[in-house]
Amino acid sequence: MTETDIVSKEDVEKPEVGKEELASAVEVMQAMLKTSKGFRMYLSNNPLLVRFIEELTAKTGAHLGRYGEYRLDVEQFDLSYRGNSIYNNRDPKESLAFKMYSDGIRSIIFCEGVEERELCDFLEIVGKDRPTDMDDDIVTLLWMKDLPNISYILAEDSLALDAAEAGTAAPASQKEGIASVYQTPPPDSAPLLVPQQILTLTDADAAWLKNAREADEKRSPLNEVINILSAILSAEKDPDEFGDFVDIVGNLTANLIHSGDLRHALNLARFMRELRKNDALPAANRERAARAMEGRFTEGVVKALKDSVDSTDAITPEELKELLLYFGAAAIVPMCELLGLVEKMKMRKALLDVLSEIGMETPEAFFPFMSDKRWYLVRNMVYVLARIRNPKALEPVARLVTHREPRVRREVLQCLERMSDPRAKTAIMRFLQDESSAIRIRAMQALAGFRVTAALKPIVAMSEGKDFEAREPAEKKAIFEALGELGGDQVVPVFRSMLMKKYWFNKEKEKESVICAVAGLRKVKTDAAIHVLEEASKVKGEETRRIVDEALRQIAAERARVAAGT
Repeated sequence: MTETDIVSKEDVEKPEVGKEELASAVEVMQAMLKTSKGFRMYLSNNPLLVRFIEELTAKTGAHLGRYGEYRLDVEQFDLSYRGNSIYNNRDPKESLAFKMYSDGIRSIIFCEGVEERELCDFLEIVGKDRPTDMDDDIVTLLWMKDLPNISYILAEDSLALDAAEAGTAAPASQKEGIASVYQTPPPDSAPLLVPQQILTLTDADAAWLKNAREADEKRSPLNEVINILSAILSAEKDPDEFGDFVDIVGNLTANLIHSGDLRHALNLARFMRELRKNDALPAANRERAARAMEGRFTEGVVKALKDSVDSTDAITPEELKELLLYFGAAAIVPMCELLGLVEKMKMRKALLDVLSEIGMETPEAFFPFMSDKRWYLVRNMVYVLARIRNPKALEPVARLVTHREPRVRREVLQCLERMSDPRAKTAIMRFLQDESSAIRIRAMQALAGFRVTAALKPIVAMSEGKDFEAREPAEKKAIFEALGELGGDQVVPVFRSMLMKKYWFNKEKEKESVICAVAGLRKVKTDAAIHVLEEASKVKGEETRRIVDEALRQIAAERARVAAGT
């Protein structure tokens, strides 16, 4: 990674982006590259790396505060900001763009409020070299890290559903023909008498026969059976006969999974999915095909799938999704059991996608797993219910607000944020008493964002409580931001008092008070708030005045964007 990775400001400038904004975007990219390189060169406590991180956090925060978001569009070797290339590196081993592009990321977006931890986690994932045999890709690792203020856009998936080859219509004795495949070949017959006059083969004839024999020996009996079944099901009209052969296919698919032959099982699943969409078949037959795998996702199938996906590369995550969708909603419970056993993260993510799709109408199928002793399975159940967004899930999810595992509580909070039911917002207020400061902060941000005015009183109590001084600076700031968001002009006098107060013998305390007051006024954003900030800018010392002036710039920039309709 070299300084030439950054495209010069003069080369990339386009009319639709202002010089200052583009220059700011380039500076953020320079700080990212410097920090990414620092991660590879220094230990985490190295002073130089710490300075790189602080500089990146400050520049990113300043850019987001002024322009709203920092979005990078990802091409194979380039990163662009609003149509302007600001990064180019054509070395696949070094290029940040190539690493993200090859894993399917087409845009990466940093939103206002992004924290130092999130930036570090992002660069740790994208910037560092990963072993070639590492199972998880960048998208999976970002998903695992749970970065609330960093999002990404993926390339659209287009899965080709390759139906198994179907032959021509078979005669009426098809069942007997299939059964004969499994019969023992007849014993050798008596030797034939060789005629006295025989025709000799040419070299070309002999070569053709040899090739034909070798091709015949390579033919798979299993493929032959599948082809026969496919031909029958494609042509059979009688519902009873069709149902019998559907059962054969269902049993064969389950047996193939048991034996670890996921490739043939997937081909059967693809064929059956195509069959369900075949308008040439009677509606009753299509419905029967849709129920082909009911009751076949047994405990044995769960164990066999777990062993196959964890210990082999027999199937990709996308192919696993195809196979599982074949089983349908009737298999939700055993799929949840499988989710609790599978170790590969990419495979678990495929399972979560399938469960979110097939569980839309039956969220109650997930409820028994909400009390499971495996916290990670409980968290995954909450994640699925958050994606489903069914109102029935509110009460069982809300009961987990006090779960012993913080990672479950964090998932519960995110789930409640997605629900439109007003009761979900009331449940979020319970997180204000959570033992984790990170969860308390997230809850305050959510309540402020949703304008839950009922939260104003308990948040005021937090700011006046005896334990306020012991809280982390980030939480103190979050408290006053929430007060500003919810209280509006009525809390401006409180913020003014904090802002103007002098701490003659404790400058650090004064700085902290200014930061909290400014954070609150920054959220109020009214003329009264601006007046207090301007008043403070005239009387505060140099260090605290910079904090006040930056807030004034951010408010002015935001108002300008609103006035311009951007």
